[in-house]
Amino acid sequence: MHKHFTTLLQVVGLLAASIAFAQTGNIGINTANPGSTIDINGSLAANYNSVNTTLYTLAATDFHVSYNGFANAVFNLPSAVSGAGNFKGRIYIIKNNTNFTITLNPAASETINGNPSVSIPANQSMQIISTGNTGSGSTWELVSSGSSLTANNGLTISGNNINLGGTLSQATNISTAGNNLSVNGTGKVLVGTNTVPTGAASAKMVIDNGTTNGALQIRDGSQQLGYVLTSDANGLASWSSTVTTAFANNWTPYTGTLTNPFTAPTSGGGLATGISLTIPAKGWYFIRSGVAINSDCNDYFFYINGIGDVWRSYCGSNTAAYMFPRDQNRVLYFASPGSYTVLAGKTNGIIPVSFNAGNPVFYLDFVKFQN
Repeated sequence: MHKHFTTLLQVVGLLAASIAFAQTGNIGINTANPGSTIDINGSLAANYNSVNTTLYTLAATDFHVSYNGFANAVFNLPSAVSGAGNFKGRIYIIKNNTNFTITLNPAASETINGNPSVSIPANQSMQIISTGNTGSGSTWELVSSGSSLTANNGLTISGNNINLGGTLSQATNISTAGNNLSVNGTGKVLVGTNTVPTGAASAKMVIDNGTTNGALQIRDGSQQLGYVLTSDANGLASWSSTVTTAFANNWTPYTGTLTNPFTAPTSGGGLATGISLTIPAKGWYFIRSGVAINSDCNDYFFYINGIGDVWRSYCGSNTAAYMFPRDQNRVLYFASPGSYTVLAGKTNGIIPVSFNAGNPVFYLDFVKFQN
C-alpha cells in the first residue's frame, strides 16, 4: 500500500512539472508543433445552455446561452473581480431565438462599451468579452452583434426579415428604369392625409393639400397659362386651351331624315322634323344651317327645346318670297352629351309655297369650339 501511494505521488509530481513547463511554451493537441499557446487540431466544445426564464444571471460555467422564452427577458452579467479570480477575456455568446427582446445588464456602475445596458433584438445574437476592468470602466466589450442590422425609410425588420411597410424618413427616388410600378387591390393612395375624406369612397387616389393652392402639378410639355386638363375618348389627359381644337374643321351633320314640318294650316311650335344632333361632350358649339322656304309673311324657326334656336327667319314680305337670311350661324351650350331633338315652329298657319327647294338645300351641322 505504501508503495502504491508513493508511485501515485510520483505521477502527480511529473504531471505538475509538465503543466508548469507547458505554461512557458505552447500546448498542442493532436499537433506535434503547436504554433500558438494552445493549438488544437480538432474540434472544440464549450458549454451550451438553453433557458426560457425571463430573468437570468450568466454564470462562470456559461459560454453560449440561447433564449427560448415567451416574453421580453433581462439577462444580468456577473460583477467584475479585481485581483485573484479576475476573469478577463471571458466570452459570452447570447442568442435570442424569440420574437421578443433581451435586455443585457452589467453589474451596477459597470458598462458594456460604455453603455449601462444593451438590447438583443428578436432573432439576433450578441458576443461580448470581459475587459478585466472593474468599477465604472467599460467592463465588457461588444465583439459582434446581429442588432447592427436595422431597417428604416419605408422598411421594417422582424427577426431576419426586412419588409416594406415602414415610414419614409428621407428623400426617396424610385427609378422605374422601364419597369411598371403598380398599386392595385382595394386600397387607396393617399397624399397629404392618412384618412379617406368624405366623398372619396370610390377614389383610388386622394390628394389633400388642406387650404393651400397647388396640390397637383402635371407637366407634359403641353401646359400653358390658362390651359385646362382635358381628356380624349380613352381618358388620356392633356392640357389644352378653353378653345378646343380637337374638333376644328370637323363638322358633324345632323342625324335622321328631314321631313317638312310646315304642312299644317296651323301655327305653333313642337313640330316634328325627324332630325336630331348627337353631341359628344358638354361645351360650346357652333351651329350652322340653311334652308330655302318660299312663303309670304310668316316666322319660321328650327330649335332645340331648352337650348335655343338653330335657325330662324322673320316675316319680310306680304307676297310669296324666299325667307331670309337662309344661311345662319348660332352658338349654343350643351351641358351634357347626348342626342338632342330638333323641332320646328311657325307664327301663323300659312303653308309655304315650297320647302327645301332652290338654294340652299337644307343642311345643319355643328362643331365644338370651347369647353
